[in-house]
Amino acid sequence: MKILRTALALAGVLAVAASGMAQTQESQSMKLLRLKSAQLSLELRKADFDRYLKLKEDGLASEADFAQRQTAYLQAQVDYQQALISFMGSEARISVASAVKYQDRGGKKFVRVSLRYSSKELKELANLKIGAEDLFPLDFMKEIKDVYVSLLSEGKIVSDPYERSIASMPIEAERDVTFQLLKDVENLDVSVSYSGKTETTAVYLQKGVSANMVTVNSAQFSQEADLESTATYDLSLEKFSGEANVFKLEAVNLPPQITYEFSDPATGARLSQIKFSEGVTNLKLQLKLFLPKNPDERVVLDRPLEFFALALDAGQTEKLRALEAAAGGAGGVGAGAVEGLDAGFAKLELIPRGVPKVEVQAVNLYHEIKVGDTVAMDVTIRNTGTRRLNNVRVFCDLPLNWRVEITPDLIGTLEQDKDEVVKVRFLPPDGVSVGDYEPKIRTDALADNRRVESGDKIVRIHISSKANVVGIGALVLLLVGLLVGIVVFGIKLTRR
Repeated sequence: MKILRTALALAGVLAVAASGMAQTQESQSMKLLRLKSAQLSLELRKADFDRYLKLKEDGLASEADFAQRQTAYLQAQVDYQQALISFMGSEARISVASAVKYQDRGGKKFVRVSLRYSSKELKELANLKIGAEDLFPLDFMKEIKDVYVSLLSEGKIVSDPYERSIASMPIEAERDVTFQLLKDVENLDVSVSYSGKTETTAVYLQKGVSANMVTVNSAQFSQEADLESTATYDLSLEKFSGEANVFKLEAVNLPPQITYEFSDPATGARLSQIKFSEGVTNLKLQLKLFLPKNPDERVVLDRPLEFFALALDAGQTEKLRALEAAAGGAGGVGAGAVEGLDAGFAKLELIPRGVPKVEVQAVNLYHEIKVGDTVAMDVTIRNTGTRRLNNVRVFCDLPLNWRVEITPDLIGTLEQDKDEVVKVRFLPPDGVSVGDYEPKIRTDALADNRRVESGDKIVRIHISSKANVVGIGALVLLLVGLLVGIVVFGIKLTRR
């Protein structure tokens, strides 16, 4: 009876608490208290039922009393099951234990997601020694089957495969699923579907142990650049693991004729080392290569030149210095040696291209002629670039009605630092007016299937009228006769 009074008192307290929380969500602690109360009530009703069952079998209890105890016992079972269902209503759940991003030696990025299936409610039932297997079996909650996982960024799946499945997950166990990233991201949403529902967890990706402590990538890994120009590579650096935060920047396998520098694209500051501050795992840099003016045996036109951009910690830098000393310089470190450093690197390519230039030279660009005369001059067409010129055509822009004769007007091939003399003859039209004229000499050529034009050379021609010889002769005779007459007259005057 003492147990009965205790149970009734506890039930009364629960009733008051339940009425006070009718409009609010009941806490798990109150649900657990209700469940414990229902268990005590069930044990009490079961003991009462078993006693009356024995009395009935001995003929000491009436059918009405036994039916009353049996009904109370069944109602206690229902109340217990209802309290248990309410307590387990939140159900066990699958949580994301970790999401680790790493990169393989081939530069592909992966994410390994660890999922854990746990149930706080089952643990509490076990701690309180509440058994329910005879009335409400919970074996179905000890393992979840057919779990589907996918990775999303901004609502789009960014993983390969798009979805992975886990056949079963036992309680308090972890399962790992690995995806390859189709898009490099720093955070994403892990979507887990099970038991007819989908849960999404937003996570910031951890950085796992990778083949390189700092990975180096470039979208413009292969570029063409003219001699005596600059090639710029945009680099993306990402720190994965390790205690080191300071890394030295190097470029190896470049010939000494090509110099380089690393710089910050935002400020333009030149860098030789970088430091990853607390919480910073990504940096953007630029690598600039400065090409020489002329090619040689190391810088060969149109031949790809492979080199490496590296981010090294102190130990890796020492290894690189030793490799360079053994190879006789930074230009002799091979790909195998670079990979053996276990450092972050990007394999880049540069294709040097020649610079096509054509120049028109002439000794004299100013001529004076008379009406009816022509201008003949020699023009030197010179290849001052670093590529062979093809189909060099010489032509002129002429004043109205002028003509020109060019020999030859087409040069098939003109090698680097070679020249060709072209004879140009300007023919003014009949009846040309006296004055100044400015025809232009121009060239057009092809180099590596690209059109090459030269600057205009302006020829200044001054045309004057022809002199009248008869008139000038008569004037001279007249002046001479006048002079003789003056002399004769002067002599006569002196004799008088």
